[in-house]
Amino acid sequence: MKAFLVLTVAVFLSFPAILAADNKDNKKESDAVATIEAVKTVQISGSVIDNESNEALAGATIYVNGQKYYSDLDGNFNLSNIQPGKHQIRVELISYEISETEVDIQDNQKLAIALSQK
Repeated sequence: MKAFLVLTVAVFLSFPAILAADNKDNKKESDAVATIEAVKTVQISGSVIDNESNEALAGATIYVNGQKYYSDLDGNFNLSNIQPGKHQIRVELISYEISETEVDIQDNQKLAIALSQK
């Protein structure tokens, strides 16, 4: 009977330790998920074209989050390591009107940006 009483008390006293260990494991798992989500980035690609002729515009400057990118000889661009969310995209090219667009990027996205001549 004495052994049964000691065993029962030991089991009840160990419950808080078991629960605390389980909470630590859950916290570590949620921290790992939050870290993975924080690292997620997306890619924005697309092309810059003339609004009237639909010709590709090479050398257009594309600004996103203070970073500067350029369209290639075919008017294409590829922006990587962009955080998901809303972004202001500004595109400039000599003798063309500046284009500013706000986009909400959640996944990889392809854009077509048409510039009008001044």
